[in-house]
This record gives sequence, structure tokens and C-alpha cells, in this order.
Amino acid sequence: MRKYLIPVMLAFSLLLGGCQQGAGSGGSGSASSAPPEEPDSIFLQEMEDGTREPVKEKDLQEGVRYWVVDPEREGAYVEAEYNGREENGDYIYVIYREPDLSQEELDQALEEVMEDYDAMSVTVAAIEDGVPTVSGAWGWAVKDEIPMTPDTKVRAASLSKTSVGLCAMAMAEDGIVSLDAPLSDYWGDDGHNPYSEKQPSIETIMTHTSTLSDLGTTRGLSKLRSLIRNNWRSFEPGNGGYWFYSNFAFCVLGTTLELASDRVLEDYFQERFLQPMGITASLFSGKMEEDEIACLYNSWGGVERSRSEQVNATVPDEIGMGASYYPGGLTISSPDLAKLIAVLANDGEVDGVRYLSEESVHNMETPRFEVDQGEDVSPFQQCLVMRRQDNLLGRPSLCYHTGSAYGVHSLYSYDPDTGDGVVVITVGTARKVNERGLYALCADLSEKLYAKMEGDLA
Repeated sequence: MRKYLIPVMLAFSLLLGGCQQGAGSGGSGSASSAPPEEPDSIFLQEMEDGTREPVKEKDLQEGVRYWVVDPEREGAYVEAEYNGREENGDYIYVIYREPDLSQEELDQALEEVMEDYDAMSVTVAAIEDGVPTVSGAWGWAVKDEIPMTPDTKVRAASLSKTSVGLCAMAMAEDGIVSLDAPLSDYWGDDGHNPYSEKQPSIETIMTHTSTLSDLGTTRGLSKLRSLIRNNWRSFEPGNGGYWFYSNFAFCVLGTTLELASDRVLEDYFQERFLQPMGITASLFSGKMEEDEIACLYNSWGGVERSRSEQVNATVPDEIGMGASYYPGGLTISSPDLAKLIAVLANDGEVDGVRYLSEESVHNMETPRFEVDQGEDVSPFQQCLVMRRQDNLLGRPSLCYHTGSAYGVHSLYSYDPDTGDGVVVITVGTARKVNERGLYALCADLSEKLYAKMEGDLA
């Protein structure tokens, strides 16, 4: 579901062009000797005989669905909810598309891919035109005891970083933080890199160019202060030539947001995103119930994190004490993660509710520089938190992030032009990376599903 704002004259051109092609009108497609009379609006209503007739401007009702010429598919029509007009007369409407991907097709794709891979479990969810649609699962949540389901929650590893990034963008919109302000605004002298005139910021952390060393994950405000103070690298923050992937920097980022907002990040995340979206998830696995999460296994079938170990983890209630969870602790189902990624795929809006501005989403999607992944692996473009590659998984361009920890290999990706996306979380499969730098099982399943959604590109 995507919101469109279309200029009046272009709208009439689309409508009349569609009518001339004979869609729903019985026309032959040839131009008439005299231009047709302009209808009162671009919106059509379906008549009893199955034809569609223009709705007069005075009869349009906000919130009612009509038919419009599809702006993305030549010669086709699609249902759209009329949302009024801009002051300049431009029409505003929300398009509703039927999913191209059926439940049967998703299940079939999952079965086909798993013929070539071994894993304990896989859970997957699709996004079409910015709307989460179908989901599926394969394997065991608890080996030989409890089947994996789409609703089973899994520790999603580094996909968690996108949750922290969403909070950073939201806090910037709320006036709580500034993305380009020096970290010393929040940490004092501890946040100052003495080796560089240019100073690290929230944005440089989100592009992995903060110049903080990667010291692994840790927590505790006093410990973080000590580590930050003594572990700056002598490079220029924000310079892509000094890109350095850092889990520790995301411990710092989450805590920076806490210092700025004077609250635990989990509480802000729940209030700003999860609760309004009806998502049951947490950056802290200790908030989950044992019967709703998956046990984590390695590729040999050994337990990496039992369900009881996960739910008995500490639930931090002080600033800085949750830092170690922020780089990879998000525990969530694939359909709920698809809802969260839909915030990005649908330009900040889900189910008619705006969570981020279009400007913030486009800022996150904008490449800053290219990163060389090494020999035999394609480079990627670093965006804010996310990565981007062209001609990926059968799409002209995809934004994405990967995750790997405790036997989990995960991938979300979405097409910023069509709003299509796929979330895949696997447990207990071997760490196999393809030539694009993606975990192979996740990539193969995603590519199959994108191909079945290719009606969006027709």
C-alpha cells in the first residue's frame, strides 16, 4: 500500500491514455479524431454491467475506494482510496494491490530451497508494495519437539542494528538528538577523538566510520566511558576509506540515544514503534516468554542458546546497562520484523500511520560511499546502518542488512522503488556466503520470492 500524490494534468493524461487503450472501456486503442471530453475526476466507479465510469468531482468521498489508472503498470487499473487534494489541486490517494505472492508459492519456494541446504529452522516473511503479506516456516523451534512457526520469535542478530537506527532517526525528528552533532555533546570529553579535527557523530556510527575501535559488545555506563575515552583510532570520522564494522560502536550508539532521551532505549523503541504497530518483540530476550521463542543451534546441531537461557537474561532498567544488546539482541518473529522493515519499504508509513518522515527514510537509503568486501565478493554501498547493491537478487537495487550470531544467519532486504521486501531468519545452517556477500540460504530464498513478486515490475 503506497500513497501517491499526482498532478492533476498528469492524472488526466494517464486516465485518458488508459481509456484509449481500451482498459474497461471497449476501445480499440486508436486515437479519435477529436480529443475526448475531460472527465470530472481521475477516479472511476465500477458499474453494474462491469464497466467503469468516471466519478464526478463533487461526488468524490474521502476514505472511499475507487479505480485509477495504475501509475506503475501501463494500461492497467488498480483500486485506490481517495484521500483528498493538495492546495495546488494534486490528487492524493493510497493504492491497494492484491499480493502477487500466494501462501502456496511461498511454501513451495521454501521447500525447494531447503532441498539444497541443511538447517534446524527457517522463518520467512514477505512485503509487497510496502505491505507485509504472507509468511512461512520450516524445521524445528526446539529440535524434534516443537515445530518452527512464522510466529516463533528468534534472536535476529545484527538486523537489530536497524532497530537502533530507526530510533536514532525518530529521535532526530523528535528533536532529541542531532545526527551530525559531535558525540561529545552527549558524552562530554569522553566522546572526543583527540586525533581528529572532525569529530565522530551519531551519523558516523551509523556508517561504521566513527573511528571507535571494535571492542566487542559490553555494557555499563562507567565501563563504556572508560573504553570510549581510551580507544579512539587516529582516522577522520565519516571517511569511507576508514570504514570499520563495529558492534561496539552500536553499543555506544544505543547508549548515546539513552543519554540524550534520559531513558532506556528499549522503552523508547516500544513506545515509538513496537506497541503502536502491534509487534510483540524486544531488544531484551528476557522480556519474552519461553514458549514463544526458538532455541538457537549451530550447524552441528549443538545448542548455542537455550530457550531458558534467553528468557532468563537480565532485563536492564538503567542507562548503559542494555548496551550489549543493541548490536544484535532483537528477538522477533519474521512477520513482525517485516512490519518494522515496512516502515522503510513504504517510505515511513504503515497501515496509514506515519512512523518516520519520507525525508528520514530517504536519508537512511542514500549511499554515502562504497565498501570493498574483498576478493571475489562484490562491493556494497554503505547507507545509514543499511547497505545497498544494484542488480541484486533479481532487482535493480536493494537496501539490506545481514546478521550472524549463535547459529543464526539472517537477511532482510527491500526494493525502495516498489516497496517489495523479504525477511529471512535461519537457525543452524552453515555459514556460507555468496559472491554478493549475503548468506547463501537467505539469498537464494529471497531471490525466489522476489521472482514470484515480479508482477510489480511488469
